[in-house]
Amino acid sequence: MTNDNETSRRFRRPAQRLAVVPSHKFPIGVRVTQKSGAPTDADSFHVTRHLPDAGAGLQYRMKRDRDGQERVAVESALELVAGDDLIK
Repeated sequence: MTNDNETSRRFRRPAQRLAVVPSHKFPIGVRVTQKSGAPTDADSFHVTRHLPDAGAGLQYRMKRDRDGQERVAVESALELVAGDDLIK
């Protein structure tokens, strides 16, 4: 004869761990500059897409207004352009 406690222990599942999903700091459409060098308005980019973490941190696809150049940068290398609101 088995005890009810023993039966429940046999069929008990381990607790599921909730993974914390990091969220992007800059929303799509906001203007950012790269931290390296002297930032100017001519070197500002608009965030066009959020990309996942590829090992170095969250990434962004962005496009420069001046010539349409596109590039990818990690979040730690970007800063918000002064005067641009995070909420669009």
